[in-house]
Amino acid sequence: MDRETLTQALEYADLTSYQADAYLTLLEMGASPAIEVGRESSVPVSQVYDVLRSLESRGYVETIEREKLYVRPRDPDAAMADLESRGELLSDAAEEVRERYRTPERMDARVGVTKRAETAVGNARDLIDDAKTVVEVAGTFEQLQLLAPALRTARQRGVVVRASVYVEDGETPPEDFDPKGVLSELRACTIPGPFLVVIDRHRTCFAPNSRSDEDYGVLVYDRILPFVFHWFYLTCLWNLYPSVYVDDRDQFIYVTMEELVRDCRPLWEEGYELGVAVEGIDIATDTEISIEGTVVDVSFLGDERDPSRLALSDLGSYKNITLDTGDDTVVVGGWGAVYEDVEMRTISLVDIDIGAKPAHL
Repeated sequence: MDRETLTQALEYADLTSYQADAYLTLLEMGASPAIEVGRESSVPVSQVYDVLRSLESRGYVETIEREKLYVRPRDPDAAMADLESRGELLSDAAEEVRERYRTPERMDARVGVTKRAETAVGNARDLIDDAKTVVEVAGTFEQLQLLAPALRTARQRGVVVRASVYVEDGETPPEDFDPKGVLSELRACTIPGPFLVVIDRHRTCFAPNSRSDEDYGVLVYDRILPFVFHWFYLTCLWNLYPSVYVDDRDQFIYVTMEELVRDCRPLWEEGYELGVAVEGIDIATDTEISIEGTVVDVSFLGDERDPSRLALSDLGSYKNITLDTGDDTVVVGGWGAVYEDVEMRTISLVDIDIGAKPAHL
């Protein structure tokens, strides 16, 4: 629907032409000084304050008193209820208003930037519905609760859900906050950070934290850029903080090669036989594959160093494990594996045996 037709539909809902034009202009601009709405629309500057006040009284916008009067659109659901009752044309117009409210300001096939942080949260909820393997999320208790229905459904599909919640000094969870059935693991992050969701390693939703003076969201539909967000999540929002909840059924499931190598290499060096089950992608055929085997080699850049406990930063380059499946040996790599046989999605530690001697001897 073009702007002229949408303006006509709003006029059918008893808005004047000035009110309709000011409202559509404000949807495009986002929160703005009232005087700028007058300059960008057909409303005479001398009348723009009266027009915006009349829109506020009808629930279309809200004003903010700062050093000068600011105005921003309100969530269109309430204002559009009357419009939807007027027939098919007006119903189409209401949906168009909602779409303009939700749609990123700029969007191409890979990256979109929205004017509102809450749009990133809403898009994350929709994308989680399609998650197949893993969701990594960081946010406030309120944001986690908004995502909880989608996360619960994802868990029921077998998706691993890891969450970091921002907790300020003395803050306690809301009474109705319950991670059971919603999260695989929850960690408490004591430094306020951004809202971040990384979904199946190729979708990302990001928004700055509430203390930022900027209000925007970033949506990434890509297989490369989410790796940057994932590494930030892993090293800055996850690894440093303590677990406050772990679902027992997922405690031995790894979704990153870095964490698997860090935790299991010392055991393997001591001679324990580690049995694992891998869900991943066969790199030669680009098809899903499931394999089980015993770890017979652990390799990463710098693996000749002392086998003391590794930091994730020690594993920033290549790393892989080699499995003896009984019939063959298979090399399994992490996210973005190219030269290995399999790119992991998840690796489950299913057996630990004392073994006869160190597996690498």
